[in-house]
Amino acid sequence: MSHNTNIFLVDDHPIVRNGLKALIERLGNYKVTGEYDNGEELMNDYPFSDNKPDLIIMDLMMPVMDGTDTVAALKKKGSSYPVLMLTLETDERTIINLFRMGIRGYLPKSSTADVLRTAINDVLTTGFYHNEMLAKALLSVDDSQLDERQVVINQVSGREKDFLRLVCDEKEPTYEQIAEIMAVSRRTVDGYRESLFSKFSIKSKTGLVMFAIKYGIVKPE
Repeated sequence: MSHNTNIFLVDDHPIVRNGLKALIERLGNYKVTGEYDNGEELMNDYPFSDNKPDLIIMDLMMPVMDGTDTVAALKKKGSSYPVLMLTLETDERTIINLFRMGIRGYLPKSSTADVLRTAINDVLTTGFYHNEMLAKALLSVDDSQLDERQVVINQVSGREKDFLRLVCDEKEPTYEQIAEIMAVSRRTVDGYRESLFSKFSIKSKTGLVMFAIKYGIVKPE
């Protein structure tokens, strides 16, 4: 796979951005193909016509339009581009709120290059970068989220919910075994999986598990 992974950087400090760009492009097959000073500049380019990002790495604190407002604006437009948030302050409420709004991971700016590489790779391969904040965000719900949760759950069919529960089963059945338990063909099971993947931009089995827990379709142990 020779395709470069396109990454957009949104940060109001050119020096930080240049350093980050140089670092990211050394980490792997990554190319920074878009750079923006703030969220407003990014949104002025949306929807990105020919140069589409595989991942947007964004600073939380920016003038004009900060990370939180930008994530809200992307969400409003129905964007499914994954966002990894960089932050100096790790105020728990802010981070949990950002996860609820749909970011796929966050990194303190003090993180090492290895952690950055892991985070980028995790978001691109599983859809999420896991850390304790993500776990907390998935398990705590406030009222404003219940409506959103309902909207999402309404898009998941009964059979898709059965399928998700089996994916999350601690026995970790294979897709073949899931088909057997559900008394359907393997092809039907693949259909459930692909339908969930495309409806909610999930990329992997891990992503399905995170999704099922986040929306309360499965209660975590």
